[in-house]
Amino acid sequence: MTILIADDEERDRKWLKDLLSAHLDDQPIHEAADGQEAIEQALKLRPKLVFLDIKMPRLSGIKAAEQILDKLPETGVLMLSNFADEVYVRQLWKVVPPNGAFGYILKNASNEQVVEAARAVLSGDCWIHPGIARVIQRTQNRATNLTSAEYEALACIALGLTDHGIARRLYLTEKAVQSRLKSLYAKLAIPGRSESHDTEFNQRCRAVYLATRRGLINQSELEEWETKLLETKAGG
Repeated sequence: MTILIADDEERDRKWLKDLLSAHLDDQPIHEAADGQEAIEQALKLRPKLVFLDIKMPRLSGIKAAEQILDKLPETGVLMLSNFADEVYVRQLWKVVPPNGAFGYILKNASNEQVVEAARAVLSGDCWIHPGIARVIQRTQNRATNLTSAEYEALACIALGLTDHGIARRLYLTEKAVQSRLKSLYAKLAIPGRSESHDTEFNQRCRAVYLATRRGLINQSELEEWETKLLETKAGG
């Protein structure tokens, strides 16, 4: 039963390898330094468990997990992150099989928690760090979880696009864009213009601020969206 650790920080790989070697007897442990190498190693070794740092060169841990699970759906995946960003939780939920074994560990987890998570996933269960339990609940609550359309609108306004610009890039009417934004503002608890006389906040700016604070968007995610939207314009 093989374990693969993928992290671009050698220090973190050593920490995990030493920890797992001490608590999981006779498990061969291999290493990868980025997401692409993780995929190559996983396809070659067919590990029972893969540790994937979320932010890695060449390919993120989420994208590496998607490709690994596509080819090796029985592999257990444990994501490692310094952040409890909701954007990562959303992405992870999209790539893991409904009945798959997976986990999400913050890098400030105790050694005991890491070992507990590894054993849980190896046995076919899931393990989520207590520090992101509230984030998980939010992504499963229809009143607060953003739909794909609402999230798309959020990314667009965070990039500075106008309603007209969003409509052009997403092939929507401006009325449809405004409908998405209205729904987005409601889920972020931002009063509509007709609901409040308080005009101190600009709704778009407030939405971006709250989404950033909540971890719904971050710089790397917005860079990907900008590339995607530029490609859409070029293709159009």
